Amino acid sequence: MKAWRINELGHPATALTLEDVAMPEPGSGEVRIRVEAGNINFADILLCQGIYQVRPQVPFTPGLETAGIVDAVGAGVNNDLVAGARIAGMSALPCGGYAQYALIQASSAVVVPDDIPASAATVLYSTFQTSHVALHHRAQLQTNEWVLIHGASSGVGAAAVQLAAAAGAKVIATAGSDAKRAHCTDLGADHVLDSRGDDIYDQVMALTDGRGVDVAFDPVGGDLGEVTRRLMGWEGRLLVIGFASGGVPSYPANHVLVKNYTVIGVHWGAYNDRGGRSVVESAHQDLIRLYRNGSIQADVSESVDLDDLPGALAALEARQVTGRLVLSPT
Repeated sequence: MKAWRINELGHPATALTLEDVAMPEPGSGEVRIRVEAGNINFADILLCQGIYQVRPQVPFTPGLETAGIVDAVGAGVNNDLVAGARIAGMSALPCGGYAQYALIQASSAVVVPDDIPASAATVLYSTFQTSHVALHHRAQLQTNEWVLIHGASSGVGAAAVQLAAAAGAKVIATAGSDAKRAHCTDLGADHVLDSRGDDIYDQVMALTDGRGVDVAFDPVGGDLGEVTRRLMGWEGRLLVIGFASGGVPSYPANHVLVKNYTVIGVHWGAYNDRGGRSVVESAHQDLIRLYRNGSIQADVSESVDLDDLPGALAALEARQVTGRLVLSPT
């Protein structure tokens, strides 16, 4: 089979090679899938360089999560994950999803109904799951609350815009270009601000009549994160999703106390390992419902084949992507 491989750690532009490799065999607690579609994630760029939180030994195939059809089952796997089942899940490294076949951690997998396209299934998995668990499980979002969403034109931010709008919240989105801001409007944001502007604080306070936001969804961090904490309203919930800017903001305890808001970490990937399987399953079922009734869309801007993966990763790293990029091996 064909698979992208990292034989020596490095930037994917130079370290990735497309090779013919042996079909992987599932170990205990694993299943093998024929890959139908996989998310192209920024995290995989870090994984290739050995600076992600997971550090597999070389050689390995990146692709942290993917979707496809089960064709082999390892020992100790439950009866739902039988040959022929369509699933999405986290890859069992070193046999990741940037390949024609991949191994999946059975404990992370969800069964995907036949009416859900593969490209949608992989995006509804980790991308939408992260945003759904953040907004609904962690922040307990309510109708008519003000929600501020950074990085709102692609990835988890775009998913959060759709989910917040579907929940009846009042959505303020931030993005860095005219095209990306237009995309946020198309996704359902009520107000869209320039993330590079120096007046975000004043604009948000004006929109909320000076009270600030009830929920903030921040996958960006850095200087924007410092502004965000000042925008929290009374009993607000600040969701820490990640630090795409590279900077980690601080939340002084005296500020948290005086403004009476909560800073909430969101580490969705740990739920399967920490007894939170019911959280994942509940979010999965609700996302399928929302997708079927048209309340959310997968927001896939392009599907690429194996040969085009390096270019897709480069575009993602350069922040040239609006929506989601999906790998569809041929």
